[in-house]
Amino acid sequence: MSGFEEREAAWIALNQTRTRIFSRAERALVAAGYPRLHWYDVLWELERSPDGLRPKQLEQQLLFDQSSFSRQVARMAEDGLLTRHAAAGDGRGKVLRITDEGRTLRRLMWDIYRKHIDEGIAEAQKLGAFAPILNLND
Repeated sequence: MSGFEEREAAWIALNQTRTRIFSRAERALVAAGYPRLHWYDVLWELERSPDGLRPKQLEQQLLFDQSSFSRQVARMAEDGLLTRHAAAGDGRGKVLRITDEGRTLRRLMWDIYRKHIDEGIAEAQKLGAFAPILNLND
């Protein structure tokens, strides 16, 4: 295998594993009555940023594509999971911050999400899915 083919195989292995974990975790979250992983993603990034983030900063840090990000943020604010504050020195700009309710929901969602990450990684290891990654040469 050429260097590119090795990197391509590694990329495919990572994405296949990620897709399986995402799908399973999302189904489990919805079945438990929680929002989808896109909401978890937003809550996680805001929790990691105690001073808050501007919407554009937040959107750039997210793991998952957010096709209707503005509507999602508005809905999350309506649900009391995050707040929007005026940005210091910028009357038009906003800073988003997670609320206590948002932290609680994120922790509850994490219990389900973590289980699927653990199981998905263990399954991939057992099936040898990471062999292309482990076989990469510098």
